[in-house]
Amino acid sequence: MLVVVGEERRRDYRKGNWTLNETMVLIEAKKTDNERRMKRLKKSEERMGGSSSSSRSSEMRWKWVEDYCWRYGCYRSQNQCNDRWDNLMRDFKKVRTYEMSFKVEESDRLSYWKLERHERKERNLPSSLLPEIYEALIEVVERRDSDDDENSNSPERKRRRGGISSSKSNSHKVSSAISKCASILAETFQASEEKEMRRHKDLMRIKERKAKIEQSKAEISVQSMDSLAAAINQLASSILGSVADKGSVAPK
Repeated sequence: MLVVVGEERRRDYRKGNWTLNETMVLIEAKKTDNERRMKRLKKSEERMGGSSSSSRSSEMRWKWVEDYCWRYGCYRSQNQCNDRWDNLMRDFKKVRTYEMSFKVEESDRLSYWKLERHERKERNLPSSLLPEIYEALIEVVERRDSDDDENSNSPERKRRRGGISSSKSNSHKVSSAISKCASILAETFQASEEKEMRRHKDLMRIKERKAKIEQSKAEISVQSMDSLAAAINQLASSILGSVADKGSVAPK
């Protein structure tokens, strides 16, 4: 246990791997903190006539998360909570991207949770993200993207004040992400096809070159045999001529 001594309290922080219950408490703490932050920004915006700012430091927010976790049996420090959250979001983004491209592709490819550990590793995916953690993170992320839109002073927010719901906004974002994934996949397939065509052309050129070499060898072999046969015939004719000459001059 990690012992931390402060002016107001003494806490023994747990070390080691996070349990499922601790992780779920952390996710709930982050969701609650986001809700509190957005309410505070909204009130500040109303008081200041449309503009808002947050002076609350990141350290203070993570300290609040630590206190929340501590109340619900997750005895971790704010630094531990921060590190765990960063790792969760990194794994979540990888799995979400994979699942979205998996839905767009509509192939026989397996979902993340049906892959074996070695298959996940081959695809550069986290080895053990539980489905309940993934679902809880989706709720936090989607709610934070929706709250951020509602509390933004950008022209986009002004256009949405006419009655467009946050669900439509989320649907648009998902559609855009899917479209982007589909475009990436199409480019990948096209590049793969072009590469395959180049490989086929190279292979055909190699075969054609090999056939020409074999033909040249055959022609050279035939020419050599013809030359050898001509030389033998010439030699035989010479021998026969010499024998005939000797026979004609023999004594009677």
